[in-house]
Amino acid sequence: MSSSDREKKTGTVYVPSEIAQNLKAADEDATFKYDESARNIVAQKSVLAYILKSALDEYAEYTVQEIAERFIEGEPELRKTAVHQDHPDKEGDTSMMSGDDKIEGEPTADKSQKDGTVYFDIRFTAVLPSDGELIEILLNLEIQNNDTPGYPIPKRGIYYTARMISSQRGTIFKDQEYGKIKRCVSIWVCEDTANFRSDTINRYSFTEECLRGSFNEEKKDYDLMTVVVMRLGRKGENSEDNAIRLLSKMFSTNLSYEDKLDALQNEFKISVSREMSEEVQSMCNLSMGVLNKGISVGEMKKAKETAYELRDMGLSDEQIARAVKVSMDTLQEWFAERGEMLVK
Repeated sequence: MSSSDREKKTGTVYVPSEIAQNLKAADEDATFKYDESARNIVAQKSVLAYILKSALDEYAEYTVQEIAERFIEGEPELRKTAVHQDHPDKEGDTSMMSGDDKIEGEPTADKSQKDGTVYFDIRFTAVLPSDGELIEILLNLEIQNNDTPGYPIPKRGIYYTARMISSQRGTIFKDQEYGKIKRCVSIWVCEDTANFRSDTINRYSFTEECLRGSFNEEKKDYDLMTVVVMRLGRKGENSEDNAIRLLSKMFSTNLSYEDKLDALQNEFKISVSREMSEEVQSMCNLSMGVLNKGISVGEMKKAKETAYELRDMGLSDEQIARAVKVSMDTLQEWFAERGEMLVK
């Protein structure tokens, strides 16, 4: 049966493979550019300062401006350092925080996707104010589209911090110099999540349990791995936590470019540089053309039909969202078209 006969019988339009591949490549390129802009925005020290203040107690007493100007140091990197050791690395107003001070590095997400190498999204060095002493810590920050990617995010975060610690051998410490090991923190920002998990921050770290006697080691000698998971979700834009509210507004598809700039400047007191403004504009433009990060219009229509079928079969909304790979917000819009609401 020829393709034209199949079209008459089924009503299906068969797209030449070359065109289909070009469409897919365009979707992937738009997705990569969106994620790259998101990383560039989060890589601003002023934005990282909000994250550190919410994620780690040691920064709670300091203003975000102090954190940005005093404690984020070194030469941070964007998708430059390989997670796995057997993979290669890649070579204004005083009341406002600067929007010009950004973490530098080489965005290599497209290459890492092709060759299978996994890179830290953002990796930087900060100093930890403790008892009047500055202690260096290493952090990596990952921007995760979905908080249920098929594995527990805390486990991946623990793996990442373990890799960061083991990579210190030969540079930070040698032989038996284990006392020089620096603390590592892995922070995960999840844009999309189920409603009951949205607007939450969870932290995982080492604790000491004294099983007998009353002796205790110093916390700095064992609490070397910390994982923080920040989930934004639908409640994020109205969160009482400044970091979640800031990130939620930057990743929002409901707010305009002007609204986001207004939030940065007036609500969060961040002086927006031309570069940062361009990244925000890029994200807004790309979010209009990229449906759920790389799903084409045809695929979206099919996913919507599948979602309806799965709802009729009795699957939970979270299961449906994972199955068709869309956000809970999108799922809510689809069900609203049928006069239905999400099941909480």
